[in-house]
Order: sequence, then C-alpha cells, then structure tokens
Amino acid sequence: MEIRIAVASSDGVSIDQHFGRAIQFRIYRLIDNGYEFIEVRNTDPACSGQRHSDTGLEQTATRIADCQGVIVSQIGAAAIDLLIAQRTLPFTMDGSVDEALQVMLRSNQFNYLKGKTRDRAEQRP
Repeated sequence: MEIRIAVASSDGVSIDQHFGRAIQFRIYRLIDNGYEFIEVRNTDPACSGQRHSDTGLEQTATRIADCQGVIVSQIGAAAIDLLIAQRTLPFTMDGSVDEALQVMLRSNQFNYLKGKTRDRAEQRP
C-alpha cells in the first residue's frame, strides 16, 4: 500500500502551519529509501483567532483523507479526533519538511501498511 503524508507548509521548506490555519498541504509519497512530492492541496483555513469552524475542520480533514499521516506545527483536539476517525495519524513537528519526512521513513508507525517489520535491534535508539 502507498503511504501518503500531508505536510502543513507554506513554503515547502519548513513545517510552519497549524492544522486549522493551514492554507495548503503539500502531499508526499513515502518510497523505499526516500520520498517524492506529489502535489499541493489548497484549503480554506478553519480557524481564525481562538475560534474554529467544525465544518471547516471537517472539510480540511476530508481534503487529506487519502493520506495516512499529516505533519503540522500545531493541532487541536477536535482536529485530532477527526483525523483519527478517518485513519490519518496526526504528528506535530518543528523544523524542515525534509527532516520530518526522514523521521516518517524511519518510524515504525506505518509498518502495518508497509508489510514489513524491523527486528528488535533496528528498533532501539
């Protein structure tokens, strides 16, 4: 199965967007030892200030429903619940998009989709 990751980044370099305030998600496909950029998906931000639109959050979650993970700088509880219900794992990270995708490649979070398991020695830090 293909593993797609949505990244909330305004510039494709840094993870700099809150889930509800993101104006776009960059979609990547994890491949053997790397990743490839697929597309940009624009969204209408669901949050403004301290308030959010439940409908807007649902629309944003639906927009990335084909992704198995989403990486954002911040995310609220309501958005987490929506994502988990559609089987999209949310991750909060700072730093570069490249570093975050490298973490995803090394992660065990998606082994059930990769059809692979790592032996215990590889799983230790």
